[in-house]
Amino acid sequence: MHGLVLALFAATILTTAPFVLRRAESAGFSPRLVQQGWRAAAGGALASLALAVPVFTTDLWTSPARAVGVTPDIAIVDVPLPVQIAVATGVLLGLAAGWRRGGPVVRDYRRALRVQLDRLESTSPVLDDVERGHPRLVIVEDTQPRLVLLPSRPPRVEVTTRALDLLRPEELNAVLTHMSGHLRRRDAWWMTASETMAEAFPRVPFFSRWADHSAALAEKGADADVRGPIARSNLRRALVKLSGPGQANGPFCPCFAWPQQRQQELTVRQVRERRTPVAVVALRALTAAALVVPTLVVASPHFVYM
Repeated sequence: MHGLVLALFAATILTTAPFVLRRAESAGFSPRLVQQGWRAAAGGALASLALAVPVFTTDLWTSPARAVGVTPDIAIVDVPLPVQIAVATGVLLGLAAGWRRGGPVVRDYRRALRVQLDRLESTSPVLDDVERGHPRLVIVEDTQPRLVLLPSRPPRVEVTTRALDLLRPEELNAVLTHMSGHLRRRDAWWMTASETMAEAFPRVPFFSRWADHSAALAEKGADADVRGPIARSNLRRALVKLSGPGQANGPFCPCFAWPQQRQQELTVRQVRERRTPVAVVALRALTAAALVVPTLVVASPHFVYM
């Protein structure tokens, strides 16, 4: 029973969450709130499926557990052994096929970060400075107006001398505030995760839709971190100056993508209906439910006896 509940809950999330979250985004909900909804839905669905598998394959893992002195028991109807073997085989084959398709995305991300860091270390920086509240700033001499976020440890922002010539100090500060928002929410990691899942499981529409929305929501959320009309105006001017053909967005966070749309949003704070508290609370409740429901099912009496 518990395994069936978890599997049905995961299926419900995967089929309904894209519709709900797209509607919330178009209705003007906070990008960060919608972003949290996508991430919670993905986490809740994957957690539910991961917890359901042991329920349907009890004999395959309880026998080794008993061999080491642990006597687990799950309170569900016995599943025939051939079905358990079929479930376990299907899961393993699905994971193997998913890693074969999605693994290159992770490897490309790591390789791109390593290439960028190696290139940065091979140059002679004009300045390598750490400013409180911002990622490490590395200034290099270059004729291209490049400003690239590197989510390394510690995080770095590569700024070329040409970019500094174009940007006023307050505009640079607005861009660094935007990039700090990416780092706080681990946007590069989450974008890579969504792309990996979309490649790994192309027949599950949820993951492809999550990947399609991930980058745009990350940029809107980071733009929202730049507060105040003056700071937002500074960020808008920086987008105008750095969104030309010579600007490298970097492979991690496309900070200068969709310049025209974002310039419009930053120039005139779109007057939208304020979301009613009930609507906001409802979306937050749905977001929390994606993670809370699997936890409650597992914590419920008689799920696992040890």
